[in-house]
Parts: sequence; structure tokens; C-alpha cells
Amino acid sequence: AGDALVAHADVPLISFTGSSATAQRITERSAPYCKKLSLELGGKNPAIIFADADMEQCIETTIRSSFSNQGEICLCTSRIYVERSIYSEFLQKFVAAAKKWKTGSPSDSQNNNGALISKEHLEKVRGFVALAKSEGAIIHCGEGVDQLDLPAHNKSGYFMPATVISGLPDSSRVMQEEIFGPVTCISPFDSEEEAVARGNDVRYGLSATVWSRDVGRVHRVAERLQAGLVWTNCWLVRDLNLPFGGMKSSGVGREGGKDSYHFFTEVKSITIKH
Repeated sequence: AGDALVAHADVPLISFTGSSATAQRITERSAPYCKKLSLELGGKNPAIIFADADMEQCIETTIRSSFSNQGEICLCTSRIYVERSIYSEFLQKFVAAAKKWKTGSPSDSQNNNGALISKEHLEKVRGFVALAKSEGAIIHCGEGVDQLDLPAHNKSGYFMPATVISGLPDSSRVMQEEIFGPVTCISPFDSEEEAVARGNDVRYGLSATVWSRDVGRVHRVAERLQAGLVWTNCWLVRDLNLPFGGMKSSGVGREGGKDSYHFFTEVKSITIKH
């Protein structure tokens, strides 16, 4: 059905949310018709946490941004860069909080996460964790470390606990590719310049979060991050009137508010002489 829409001469535009690979196919198929495209794609979203951040609020929010909906949100945090002077403290407290993030049947109100979307996807996410381990990373909690306490009728489900990894180089596929699961990687940094450079050092550019009490620093870092959405000292605070979309391989175009109006309509000039 999607291919029929994309390749039909009478469909003037396509709004798509999904993978970069599918978006490439859409772009190729629609090119002969010069269709308007709005593409909201994947992300490998960084959180940059400076030493002056509100530690308690930062950990609480970054746990949510990393693991909400099993990490199956394009805006989830999957790379956490922490200023070195607070790195050890942050890592210890973050892992402790991740261990309290409960995974199980969504019918149980005590659980934070349910199952991943499919067996194939679960195996893909597990594969990234296995790759990290083979590269010498530390798996602090989650996959391969903690056992889920599931009811008998859920044991064959596609459940995976919140997983925290450290010790990976930025060149690792685990740090570069979208995992789309309850997995996040933590790494220390030493300077603002380094944090921005590493935050931008992926092919994606959907969202980012910045944590600091220094208003000047927040503005500098947010401006330089290559991301369509930047949250400072918060996450997923949205107004539907604001533009939504990514940079680089995270998409083309913006939707929301006036941007949606302009995308889904055409500007026309009409000149009338009486």
C-alpha cells in the first residue's frame, strides 16, 4: 500500500515516520514525480550533563528519556555524556535507578515497561548488548546481568530489562547506530567543546538534552548541537505548535504548527487585472 501511494502520480506529497532505510526507498520511488516529502526518521540522541546540573532531577528525567516505552521512541536518549568530575557519582546513582525501572506485563500498574514489539527486534537489541560486551564494555545492569521476575504466562514474551553500558569508544556500532530498545551508554567528557563534538559525531540529528544551571552554557551548547529538537533541563516537553523534525539522517522537513500548514498546502500567487 505504501509503495502504491509513493509511486502514484496523483499523490502530491508524502509524510512518513519510520526508518532511514525506508525513507531512502520513498525518496527514490517518489523522485520521478517531484513529490514534497516530510520524513521523520531515527535518532541516536545524546544527553550532555555538566557538573553543575541538578543531579537528582537529571537522573530521574534521564531514566525516563532512556527507557520509556522500552526505549522504542525515536526521541529516547541512547548516549549519555557526563562531565568527568561527577561521572562516578552519576553512574552509580543512574545504575541504581535503572535497576528499579520495572519491566513486565503492562496490565500490572507497578511496571514501567512492557515487551518489545517482536521477537526479531528483541534479538536485534540483544545483539547490540552482546556486541558491546565483546568489545570490552561493562554491562552494569539489564540484559545478561539481571533476571526478570515474570509470571509464567509472560516468560515467553519479548521482555528486556533496562540496560546500562559504559566503556565503549564512540566508534562502536553500539554508540553510532539506533538501537530502539531499553539500552543506553554512558561516557565521561572533560570540556564543553568535547561534549558538543561527541554529541554531534553520529549520522543522526533528531533530538538532544542538555543539563546545566549555567544559562549561557545552555544557550551555547544548544545552538551548536546538530539536532532538530533540544531540551534543556527537561525531556519531551512539547507544544504541538512548535516545529518537529530532525537534521542529517534523522529526516527532512518539519511538521507542527505553521510548518504543518505550509507542508500540507501549496502557496499560490493569483494576479487579477480588472
